[in-house]
Amino acid sequence: MAMSLALLIAYALFLLPDKESAIPVWFYSSISFFIVLILAYSGSILADREKPEALKMGVAFMLIAVLGWLFHRYSGAQWHRLADFFFNWEKLEGNWWILWEGLGVTLFLAFISGIGSVVVGLLIAVLRTLNSPTMNFFLKVYVDVFRSIPMIVVMVIFFFAMPFMGISLGSIVSTVLALSLGYGAYASECFRAGIESVHSGQLEAARSLGLSRWKTIYKIILPQAIPVVIPPLTGTLVAMLKDTAVASVVAAPELLKRARELYTSETNPTPLVAAALIYLAVLIPLVRAVNMLENRMQKKRNE
Repeated sequence: MAMSLALLIAYALFLLPDKESAIPVWFYSSISFFIVLILAYSGSILADREKPEALKMGVAFMLIAVLGWLFHRYSGAQWHRLADFFFNWEKLEGNWWILWEGLGVTLFLAFISGIGSVVVGLLIAVLRTLNSPTMNFFLKVYVDVFRSIPMIVVMVIFFFAMPFMGISLGSIVSTVLALSLGYGAYASECFRAGIESVHSGQLEAARSLGLSRWKTIYKIILPQAIPVVIPPLTGTLVAMLKDTAVASVVAAPELLKRARELYTSETNPTPLVAAALIYLAVLIPLVRAVNMLENRMQKKRNE
């Protein structure tokens, strides 16, 4: 291991080409070969179960550092302009409120669309339990169509195409409808999986007690299916929150739209970086909460 690492260091110091004077063929082949070697070296350690975790963590950080160094050295980027163009916070002085206002619209869109998608998904999943071949055909068509069409296409149709038929929908309404219908299809699959997880013996017991189909659904099936549904459903809703950024295409005044307006007025990409950091600050805790919820639900099922 130590000898292999020494050879890689020697390769990096003496055999990697100088970007100003290297011949193109030698330039790209040498860098590509070095990347293959460093990936093979790292993979051999990371895949070895007998290696200590501290060593694997160190190798992982080393791999990230080496790849970052290669990008820094050979990308040709103007790194001296990085701070002025991407982290020039002076450009946002007095304009932060615009981003916070956009974040409020983003959260509002996500909240309303989340309720709509859950209602649509639950309704579709419940209707599919009726086992009507005709109804199931149309419900499956709906689910397949809205899971196949990108969200941006649905929003554009609602916002730009519907006015040609005399139906004018605002940007907010178009976004909420598109997200509710689109993610309602995904939510319906989550609910369907939860409903199918209920043992068929529960249904037979409910029928023997004389319960109607609807009472069986909301008294027997749903109480047992909801705990199974919550983890994947919350993951779907988090993904929907990210997709609210697509609403900028239909002029909804959400976070990305506001950041693009500031980018245009200030001729500087710092507002876009700030918007990305705000998304991270909001979404990373949500993603971690979803993971914790999934682990807790899995532990309860195992018990």
